[in-house]
Amino acid sequence: MYTTKRTYESLYIVDATLTDEQLDSIIAKYSKVITDQGGVIRAAGKWDKRRLAYEIKGRREGTYILTYFDAEPAVAKELDRLFRIADEVIRHIILKIEPRHIDTARLEAQAARSAEEDIAEVEVGEEIATAEETEAETASEDTEANAEVGTEPTTEESATEESQVTEAESVNEDSGAAPVDAAEPETDEANDTEEKAE
Repeated sequence: MYTTKRTYESLYIVDATLTDEQLDSIIAKYSKVITDQGGVIRAAGKWDKRRLAYEIKGRREGTYILTYFDAEPAVAKELDRLFRIADEVIRHIILKIEPRHIDTARLEAQAARSAEEDIAEVEVGEEIATAEETEAETASEDTEANAEVGTEPTTEESATEESQVTEAESVNEDSGAAPVDAAEPETDEANDTEEKAE
């Protein structure tokens, strides 16, 4: 019996919460199934993360994995069987296509977007690190300058505390009540004594 290799497109959906490393291992797992049986992978990769039209196995989002490969029909049947019993695959489809219909632009576009996101994350990380270093240098310079002058550094917290104390004193003066020391909480005995005095 003579069989020829045909070109297939395999699209399967996995859980959207998987990390890139987990996705890479899943892609490698199914690519290995194809190559072990004599197939040739033309392109394989993450296509996109999308919201599903309806809930499938308790999930509302999924990551689409697209694979183009050349293989005998038996390989496509085996891959279909494995997709059906796999827990990580939510849905799948394997289509026989003409070689001229292979469209790797979707995979290349996703790879380019992922690369841009990685570069942006690195740049943001570098900016944060630079800002933290600048803050640390400024704080150490302020501390050194204050130590030379002999004054204590002023912070926003101390300024806020001072304004709150001043406001509390002015409220107490307006009401005619004696100022309350913030460090000593009032006790029940002090309240009883004040009630008797009135």
